[in-house]
Amino acid sequence: MLSSLLGKLFGQNNGSGPQSTRSVKHRVSDIGDLLRQYQAENHLVTAELAIKGGNPRRSLKTSTGIVAVDSKSRTFAIDPLLPAEANKRLSAGISIQFSLSHGGVRHQFESQWKTSEGVGDQQKHWFEFPKGIEQVQMRDAFRVKMSQAHPIKVALTHPEKPPMAGTIADLSASGLRLRIPGVIKPRPTRGEEYTSCHFVLSDGTPIVCRGRLMHWQYDPDLDVTFMGVQFEELDGNTQRALSRYVTGVQRKQRL
Repeated sequence: MLSSLLGKLFGQNNGSGPQSTRSVKHRVSDIGDLLRQYQAENHLVTAELAIKGGNPRRSLKTSTGIVAVDSKSRTFAIDPLLPAEANKRLSAGISIQFSLSHGGVRHQFESQWKTSEGVGDQQKHWFEFPKGIEQVQMRDAFRVKMSQAHPIKVALTHPEKPPMAGTIADLSASGLRLRIPGVIKPRPTRGEEYTSCHFVLSDGTPIVCRGRLMHWQYDPDLDVTFMGVQFEELDGNTQRALSRYVTGVQRKQRL
């Protein structure tokens, strides 16, 4: 039931679009590992609350991030919901549908609220472990690893922070994972928007769009920060050019 509902919410299978491959993690240890991964990689998480007293299909879409995982009590905590007024809707019996995308795979699960602590920016909401975490691989969202021997450079412009530059670690038609040497200062904020994401594909096609930071993580062993950026406001011609390019790279890598 959850799979079909979320499929409709996110337009994943309308009978004529791309098909998907699904799997569900039910083991408590697997669920704990995935939740800790979301926390470690600073994932932006979408949280949908059903709106009481109205149409049962209506929901309020918010965003947050996982900040603590306790496998012993089988609970996890999230940051305050954004927009802030959504935090007032949490009460006994409330369940939230969580989802995020990573590497062309959508992760989605439902969890019940237990308690909240703190106030303002320091507030945390605790939820029970979900019964399962579904992973959906979309055929049109496969990512391809990009060679670092012939790197594609990317420039990101932020409205308030200094510009950043790095190289593409992997690429899909909807986003990329950026590789930036060292630690980024000031610290990135999941969900922040970039007014410009600019790079040139190896076939000479320029890509210019807006971007949103979906997740990030610093790897101390490599001394590299990886950032997952989702493309936004791509025009149709650019979207098609990206799709053709990714498909071409896939074919070459399979040879």
